[in-house]
Amino acid sequence: MRSTILLLSLLLSLQLFAQQPGRLVITIHNTDNTPLEGATVELLRAADSVLVRSAVSDRAGIADLERIPEGTYHARVTMTGFAVTKAGPISITKEQPDVKYGPVVLSVNTTAELGGVTVTAKKPFIQKLTDRLIVNVESSIISAGSSALDVLERSPGVSIDQNDAVSLRGRQGVLIMIDGKPSPLGPADVANYLRGLPASAIDRIEIITNPSAKYDAAGNSGIIDIRMKKDQRLGLNGTYTAGYGQGVFPKANAGSTFNYRNKKVNMFGNYNYNYRKNLNHLLLDRSFFTNGVLTSFDTKDNYMTAPMNSHNARFGADYFPSKKTIIGFVLNGNFAAIDRTNDNVAQVFDQQRAPSFNFLTHATSLDKFDNIVGNANIKHTFDSTGKELTADFDYGVFNNLSLSSTATRYVDNRGSVYLPPYILDGNQDGRLTIKSFKADYVNPLPKGAKLEAGFKTSFVSSDNDVRFFDVSNGTPQNDVQKTNRFFYDENINAGYLNVSKQFKKWSLQVGLRGEETNIKGRQVVNDMRFDSSYFQLFPSAFLTYNVAKDQTLGFSVSRRIDRPGYSQLNPFQFLIDVTLYSTGNTRLLPQFTWSYEMSYTLKQLNFTLAYSRTRQNMTTAILRYNDVFPSNPAADNVTVQIPLNLESSDYVGLNIAAPVRVNSWWNMMTNADLFYIHFNSNIANTPLSNGTPSARLSNNNTMTLGKGWTSELNFNYNSPGRSGYMEFRSSWGLAAGIQKNVMKNKGTVRFNISDIFWTNLPRATITYGNYIENWRAYRETRVANLTFTYRFGNNKVQAARRRITASEDERRRAGN
Repeated sequence: MRSTILLLSLLLSLQLFAQQPGRLVITIHNTDNTPLEGATVELLRAADSVLVRSAVSDRAGIADLERIPEGTYHARVTMTGFAVTKAGPISITKEQPDVKYGPVVLSVNTTAELGGVTVTAKKPFIQKLTDRLIVNVESSIISAGSSALDVLERSPGVSIDQNDAVSLRGRQGVLIMIDGKPSPLGPADVANYLRGLPASAIDRIEIITNPSAKYDAAGNSGIIDIRMKKDQRLGLNGTYTAGYGQGVFPKANAGSTFNYRNKKVNMFGNYNYNYRKNLNHLLLDRSFFTNGVLTSFDTKDNYMTAPMNSHNARFGADYFPSKKTIIGFVLNGNFAAIDRTNDNVAQVFDQQRAPSFNFLTHATSLDKFDNIVGNANIKHTFDSTGKELTADFDYGVFNNLSLSSTATRYVDNRGSVYLPPYILDGNQDGRLTIKSFKADYVNPLPKGAKLEAGFKTSFVSSDNDVRFFDVSNGTPQNDVQKTNRFFYDENINAGYLNVSKQFKKWSLQVGLRGEETNIKGRQVVNDMRFDSSYFQLFPSAFLTYNVAKDQTLGFSVSRRIDRPGYSQLNPFQFLIDVTLYSTGNTRLLPQFTWSYEMSYTLKQLNFTLAYSRTRQNMTTAILRYNDVFPSNPAADNVTVQIPLNLESSDYVGLNIAAPVRVNSWWNMMTNADLFYIHFNSNIANTPLSNGTPSARLSNNNTMTLGKGWTSELNFNYNSPGRSGYMEFRSSWGLAAGIQKNVMKNKGTVRFNISDIFWTNLPRATITYGNYIENWRAYRETRVANLTFTYRFGNNKVQAARRRITASEDERRRAGN
């Protein structure tokens, strides 16, 4: 408590002295001296033309660029329909850190154009900024025709395991956000949503490894924010996209975006359809021991196909009652159906590894998801200093329905009936509702300083009703051991405060976020209830030191939390086959992490050294059923997949981001993550105190070939690694693509092949004292895609105001 009071006192005292690093306010006009809204301003270092900051001009024609190191710069201003204009030199010094420049006058492009389209500079596929990594999906040739999940998995430092859990730089506990808003879905549901979302609907992915107190405290390894595409021009503009892909099975996608804007109203929307037939061929070898002696052994060959049809729609509008106020709403809908078919051939051996009997399982399930989320927002700017208030209200409903049937036949080695068949039908009906409200206030203080504060409250309710029926004898009978209903309610209240200060060559930002969590759960069978409430503080601090003109040191520290997903707390037992179950855990605790980072930037090179310690690590374990449910014993070869807490883990990692302009037509970005994670725990009488050095490397090359041709080559490598009791083997992949602009640059044709040699496949070993499992999976990582995009509308008109919500100010400053 005393440390908390001291920290709060420090925060309050810093308000009086806070000051941001250098700031440039630049004004953009046309030749009629009318402010231009939507112009892109890129601030380039004069010495080497490296991009330092970028911003988009507002309705007053003003672009505000903040946190600029001392130095001399040039500004490059671009806007569709206008000639590229350069301004400068512009100097930021400690004596004059705040500079107003302009107006910069843009003239209409009168040079020869292709179909009225002005060709401007293209964003690189990967951008490394001071506080985040940007993956510009729209700029990637090899992302065309892929799903959002495919693009995410190819992003630097990101990996997705067999349970669809996302890791960042080797650490699990990632907060997935869509357009700046946390997703309320669990890992499996988020993965299904992203599988059904085509990459053509995404503008970019932002990866933030150490967020400030302004962000939700969830995500011990950081935040991945998926930003959807928007059209920003006046009049009616948009795109049509269609594509076909072929892996083992076919894939197809089609979609359209539109934007209509006049002086008072901006309407925008998109619709995307995605069909993907996916494959997951899983091979398992399982060994069971008692006192170190092998008692049973089996193999499983599990072949699953999962055709998915998904529809994603989005519609929104902004209304401008005055120059200082914006009122808007956005409505998002996702409708998907997955028709899974799973055939499993299992062979059981005795302790001498002699064949005993086989069981054959045929399982089907029809899963339907429909999600609708609405957002209402308002932003008011009080004056020209940047004082503003934003507020957002969200309401969402997430429904899912699953109809399943699992039929198992038992045969001996001669093919005769070994045991009577077992047939289980299931009907699961789930509903999740979320309501949230948040407000953020920005108050610039004297001498260019800034104070940020805000609060958020959210309410989540979940109702899962599942019924199972044993139909082995032809007549459905309720299986009382599996039928159940689970209710879950959660309320989180949060508030934060951020202040900052610059002292000559170094700057400091300190923040504090407090979050109160209230949880209640009830399982209908046996009327089992649980509830908990806790309040936690999440401090953060960021220190930057300008060593020299092209050298910057950065230090940061923050505390994070990861709460269990709603499905992870659901205690239902789901049958995968007669020897495999999946269940949740009502005793699962949140995990807490202290993260420390030190970064060094030398011109374009960036090095980040990180250390973190996590307590109560949440992980998904595969254990013998009797170790988890000793009061309800099953056969010795039955296992259960369940989320559990480890004791702790320690992470040490080095990230290297190296963008290189090889020559005028070839750009290369190399990203390397070298890390070591040491895990501590004791599960199933198996002590764990171990770690494995690991590396994840990616190299992306884009080449401009001339006459409208562009190509891309991407290589990635994952070394062996460890996650708790699981050890992974290495994997690598190579992808390539090419594109051609056609139809006077209004159309683009792209062709690509991902994982050309089909080598980016997961393999792992799980080891406990009484159980060892080896598994490997064959998935459709190799897919050839052909896509076509057509852009319509008048590209010479004035660009529209960017749609801004409470969390999009960071997006503007990050490179748009």
